[in-house]
Amino acid sequence: MATATFREIGHIYEQDGVAIPSVTQVLTLAGIDDVSHIPLYYLERAAALGTAVHEACEFLDQDDLDLDSLDSTIVGYVLGYQKFKEETGFAPNVIEKRGVSASSGLAYGYCVDRLGVLDGQPVLLDIKTSSKVSHAWPIQTAAYAEATNFGNDNGEGLRLIVHVAKDGSYKLIRQEDVYDFHVWGAALKVAHWKLNHGGKLPR
Repeated sequence: MATATFREIGHIYEQDGVAIPSVTQVLTLAGIDDVSHIPLYYLERAAALGTAVHEACEFLDQDDLDLDSLDSTIVGYVLGYQKFKEETGFAPNVIEKRGVSASSGLAYGYCVDRLGVLDGQPVLLDIKTSSKVSHAWPIQTAAYAEATNFGNDNGEGLRLIVHVAKDGSYKLIRQEDVYDFHVWGAALKVAHWKLNHGGKLPR
C-alpha cells in the first residue's frame, strides 16, 4: 500500500517518497490558474494572509477563538466567515481534511477546507480571501469532491465558496457545473504529462 505524507516546509505532498502535485499545482501546470505574471512578493503576501485567516477560522469552528488576539489585517475576513455561519447555519463536521488521492492512476495532494451541512444538504466548502474571483475555483472544488467521494448516496451535495472580504462581508458562490469534473480530469493529465517530460512542481 502506498504511503502518503505531507511536509509543511515547502508544502510538499509525497507518496512513497516521491513528490506529487497538489491540486493548486496541477491547476498551475495545466495553465488554468496561471500566476506567473504576479510578482512573488504579492503571491507570498496573499498566501500568508490566507493561511492566517484559515487558522483563525479553524479556531472559530472549534469555539476556541479570541477575536481580540487577532492581527488587525485579518479580523474582517474572520468576521465575514463568522457572519456566514450565523446567517446560514452552516455546520462543519470535517475541518482542513488533508490527504493524497488519485484519478485514473494519477496522484495528487489535497486539503479540503470544510465538509459539513447546510439546510440539510451535504456541503463541501472552500474559504477564499483573494480580492478577485477566480475561474479556477470550480475546478479546484471538483478535485476536492472527487478526492473525498463527496456527496450522499443519492449523489447530492453542494460545492460552495465563501468569499470573505476585509470589510467583514462575504459572498457565496455555488458551483454546480458537472463539467468542472471533466476539466479537472484533463488538467490532472496535462500536469502529470508535463512532470513526466521535464516539468517541475511550481513553488
